[in-house]
Amino acid sequence: MTDLAYILFGDDMKRKKLFCIRKILQLLFAVLAIIICLRYGTECSRGILNGILFCIEILVPSLFLLMTIAAYLVKSGIAETVAKPLNGISKALFRLPYPSLAVILLALVGGYPVGARCAAMMTERGMLSEKQAQKTAMIAVCAGPGFLVNFIGRALLGSPEAGILLLIAEVLATIFTGMIIGRAVKSEITPPKRTAPHENTHLLTASVADASRSTFHMCAMVVLCSAMIEVLTAVSPDRGLTAILSAVLEITSGCAVLCGQYPLALIAFFIGFGGISVHLQIFAAADSLKLNVWLFFLYRIIQGIIASAAAYTLLLIFPIEVRVFNSAELPLTVAKSATLIGSSALVICSMLFSASVTKLSKRDS
Repeated sequence: MTDLAYILFGDDMKRKKLFCIRKILQLLFAVLAIIICLRYGTECSRGILNGILFCIEILVPSLFLLMTIAAYLVKSGIAETVAKPLNGISKALFRLPYPSLAVILLALVGGYPVGARCAAMMTERGMLSEKQAQKTAMIAVCAGPGFLVNFIGRALLGSPEAGILLLIAEVLATIFTGMIIGRAVKSEITPPKRTAPHENTHLLTASVADASRSTFHMCAMVVLCSAMIEVLTAVSPDRGLTAILSAVLEITSGCAVLCGQYPLALIAFFIGFGGISVHLQIFAAADSLKLNVWLFFLYRIIQGIIASAAAYTLLLIFPIEVRVFNSAELPLTVAKSATLIGSSALVICSMLFSASVTKLSKRDS
């Protein structure tokens, strides 16, 4: 009777045990977050203020219009029409239909979170299946030309040519990582048979509303990571470790510390990786797709390695001089960065948090 009960209820008992372990980890995370807020209240407030200022001064002005245009192109069907002649290229490179190629091209122009949101919209409109959209969102993660050429190249490194080199490395990394994902993740290579009709009315209003929701979610993630970075800075024992962990958490403030002090190939790695703040922005923008957190994280590491190798190779062919030390007078409003035992704990907690949110959303659905 005991053996029969174990056979019947063994799997259920394992699920309950895993559920209890997850709840305990979530409770520990919440307790740790409360302790940090109480212990480092001033730093948290300063980080939140820095995050809000960064969103107002950099993120919203640079992304909101692009998000609106991207939503308009998807909702109107223009993106699908433009990418349709390139269906053969999309299948050969990524094992995906042409609507996915449209999303990847929009991501290459618009930057990190644009691709995930466009992939979700393609699913909502019936242009991509859920598996195709998940695969597309895994691929369409990259920094845009405005961020790389103007912000990193011109403002931080004092060399637009360096920004262009980083842009080329990022595009190559996105394509090669997409080819890896295209063959590692199985999905259909043809669009769904039934597609939603294109919207002919209120396109602009719907696009602005969609971009507003996505931008708000992204800003919330940036504010959260900015507060974490300020706390990490307060407890950091080493400036070098601070710079690295800052780039792991938030790419913009991380690049502000790395540029001019570390090799361009290392900066290219973190740009390809994106940073946990960007990852959380993407999960928020593509919440309906239920992306696999750990696979997503693995592919970002692969993309960072490819971007670093591409930048190193390009530098051998086209040597570029950049500013030796980061300019102290650059008007950066984002917080400056990260750390050791406390910092590592917070980074791990943020990863556990994002993983638990995804798992819970999967179970609730």
